[in-house]
Amino acid sequence: MPGSACFGHCADCGRPHALPIGNAHGLALELQRNIEETNRLDFDVPECDADPRYSLDNVIRPGHGNMFGVLECESPEGETVTLRAFSSLRHGIRRIDGWVLPLLSAAVYDETILPAQEEIKRLTAEMNAQPIESDDYQRLQDERRNVSRGLWAQMCAAYRFRNFRGGDRSLADAAVPGTPITGGMGECCAPKLLNHAALNGLKPLSMAEFYWGAGPQVGSRISGEFYESCEARCQPILGYMLCGWDES
Repeated sequence: MPGSACFGHCADCGRPHALPIGNAHGLALELQRNIEETNRLDFDVPECDADPRYSLDNVIRPGHGNMFGVLECESPEGETVTLRAFSSLRHGIRRIDGWVLPLLSAAVYDETILPAQEEIKRLTAEMNAQPIESDDYQRLQDERRNVSRGLWAQMCAAYRFRNFRGGDRSLADAAVPGTPITGGMGECCAPKLLNHAALNGLKPLSMAEFYWGAGPQVGSRISGEFYESCEARCQPILGYMLCGWDES
């Protein structure tokens, strides 16, 4: 949509919803400058207190990049609030002070998701050590498939999406009917930002997302360029999440 990078169709009201880029563009450029000058994501703290885990050299692989987003909001008191988010980072880093939290709670991720992922890795290693035509290979492959399916079902139920009408839905129910539910839905910037705003009574005003890369780039995206929310993973749920944002 012209002048918007965050949009989607809402099956509930039958209308498309979109946020303008607006002031978020300038706020995102400021975020880019902070990242470029410090090469870390905890740039709000003095360099002597910086956590090496949050260095861009650690969270972004050379030749790859990450999406970052900024949401300009208005508080109930009429004050401007700026939120920022990142999509999934390297080494499983999910929570950094000054950035919005992921939709999945720490308890769900640590107690449910991580153990299942470790089990899948274990089964994969055992499977790869067996001859492909052997019964053990087939048995391990079936076991891994069952663990993966169970994990996926748990994740779909654990993701909760809030909108600006006070609605709260799981991943499958928030997406436009008929949309393939794929991995990564809910881990991008826009859903994190909108969910945080809706949960905290903030009215969205504008949003911008950009790609930031490290080293020679792989793929079609360019470091520092702005992009609209992804078609496959974000747009199918953004219509529901945005519903009601312009009515308060």
